[in-house]
Amino acid sequence: MAGSESTKAVLLAVLANLFLSVAKLVAFLFSGSGAMLSEAIHSAADTGNQLLLFIGIRRSERPANATFHYGFGGERFFFALMSAAGIFVLGCGVTLYHGVHMLLHPTVSHSSWIDFAVLGLSLVVEGGVLLKALSVVKKERGDVPLMKYLKHSSDPTLAAVLLEDGVACIGVLVAFTGIATAQATGSPLPDAIATLIIGGLMGFIAIWLGYKNRSLILGRSLPPETQKAVVDFLESQETVERVARSKSIVVGADNFKFSAEVDWNGAVLGERLVPWAQGVMAGGKPDDLTPFCREFGERMTELVAGEVDRIEKALREKHPELVHLDLEGD
Repeated sequence: MAGSESTKAVLLAVLANLFLSVAKLVAFLFSGSGAMLSEAIHSAADTGNQLLLFIGIRRSERPANATFHYGFGGERFFFALMSAAGIFVLGCGVTLYHGVHMLLHPTVSHSSWIDFAVLGLSLVVEGGVLLKALSVVKKERGDVPLMKYLKHSSDPTLAAVLLEDGVACIGVLVAFTGIATAQATGSPLPDAIATLIIGGLMGFIAIWLGYKNRSLILGRSLPPETQKAVVDFLESQETVERVARSKSIVVGADNFKFSAEVDWNGAVLGERLVPWAQGVMAGGKPDDLTPFCREFGERMTELVAGEVDRIEKALREKHPELVHLDLEGD
């Protein structure tokens, strides 16, 4: 994904959730609804967590230096993991605690039109952020199914925004149902149950994002089909006899390092030096073969280096995500 699109989506989510967390907190102060407080906590947690995502994006865009030769792409994964931990502790943990407290010490809330107005506004705002995230994902995933894209994408930031705001929209509907049912029945139980459901949803998202970012920090490889396509391309080159071993590791959002041990086809490479050798022999067989062998070695080395450059350029055109390539002779 283009960094600018990811940044815009995250910034929009930060501003939207900051506004909604204040609005929901004000509504809670008027009504005392547990579900409304859960929604306020949810939006506040999303604000902080998406701010962490934004920081991760900015820090991951720094250029490589003498200490970090492959750049700072992993910063995005680290801050996304911190964001997932924040959702689990601040969002899920606090909300579930509040829900259990409501079950053990039930009190009737005094819901008003303010609760429903704020929830309606929340649905519009969170829905708008969700649609923005979906539009960016649609551009990136192409024909890949959404769930497969979310599972294999190496950019965790937009996946986090997409899932958090998707759950936020569901949470608004759950809170609306809980508050309305509690008001209609006069029982605090629906409000408490809605609070627990919202906390559970946040816990699910936190665990999923934590697992995903763990795999990225550990250094997940290219998707198997992409890895195979790269190896097949290498073995289709006439100068390559076979690829002995290949490895890949993620180094940033949509950025990978690929290395392979290549068995070069010496016969094909040698044939390319025939015109030069014929030119040398045309002047007669040299008495001392040392200069000839030295020149042959230099030309063969340059030939292999040129072939590596050509193959790497062609690979990057076919697979732009391969930002670091390392082809070694087997």
